[in-house]
Amino acid sequence: MNERFRLSRRHWLTTMAGAAAAAAAHAQPTWAAATKGAAPTHAPLKWVPGLQLYTLGLKDSDDLGAVFNALAAIGYREVEFPGNYGKSAADLRKMLDDARLVAPAAHIAPRATNGMWNFDDLPKFAADLKMLGAKYAVVPIPYMPDSIYDVLQHPPAGFNEEAVSKLFSTLDADDWKRTADFLNEKGTALGKFGVKLAYHNHGMDFAPLPRDTNGYRILVERTDPKILDFELDIGWAVSAKQDVGALFGLLGDRLKLLHLKDTKRPSNALMDLASTDIGTGIVKWGDMVELMRQSKVEHAFVEQETPFPTTPMDAVKNDYRFLTHLFAGEKS
Repeated sequence: MNERFRLSRRHWLTTMAGAAAAAAAHAQPTWAAATKGAAPTHAPLKWVPGLQLYTLGLKDSDDLGAVFNALAAIGYREVEFPGNYGKSAADLRKMLDDARLVAPAAHIAPRATNGMWNFDDLPKFAADLKMLGAKYAVVPIPYMPDSIYDVLQHPPAGFNEEAVSKLFSTLDADDWKRTADFLNEKGTALGKFGVKLAYHNHGMDFAPLPRDTNGYRILVERTDPKILDFELDIGWAVSAKQDVGALFGLLGDRLKLLHLKDTKRPSNALMDLASTDIGTGIVKWGDMVELMRQSKVEHAFVEQETPFPTTPMDAVKNDYRFLTHLFAGEKS
């Protein structure tokens, strides 16, 4: 990975070629453990949010050990990897252990992308996840056809958010069906190594398609529930004007991971996201708590995108403070 890792995932998707995208006994309880047998409605949630490391815009040259220690000092106990930061899984695991953090999930690109794990060597990837202690491999974007992938690999001058939104709008039902088939195939293969595959959404997933459907619904309906789980990004869903409660219902027990993200307003384009500190946007977090309480979610990770009011580390501190107060039933 390189300096472009500091760019937003939206920009990463537009410049895929040069961008890096996107359980230890000492860990505090995860969502599933903390909510098992919890009394319904308004009971405090004794749960600690995790962090998607993408938020911090880290580079290969950054001192990850120091970063992990800083996150642990804030109170985080779980992290999700967007890539390997040019380091071996063994080195990453040692830094996690030293900071008393765990990493239950990591993102993997459907097609080769700088700085991210990919499906070219599944045994190696599965071994890396085992070393990290991760159970979930999460695909964060659909399998792009060559007509889109080639443009992303060599973006023309002036290729901005509006342009990439228009490009992704060309994804049709057949493209999403091919993605579903790809996820079924790779999920089956990873399952033989004890790894569970999941899929993460962006705004493009909810673009309307003929016959009153969209890409996300096609993925849910066409993939095997025994093979594929889902990581729902709340901020992207709300930005795309989706009913999050309906999405929880659609996914049911397949919803195992969340990205906790806020947005200032609905989007104006498929890849438009007005990311903001959690609790300062339009997401109804009180409603989210009740949805999460009744779900089978196992892990939930804070994720925030540029621009930040001050620094990414300040943002993740604010996000952690807001969520822990919220889960405890306190007013922020």
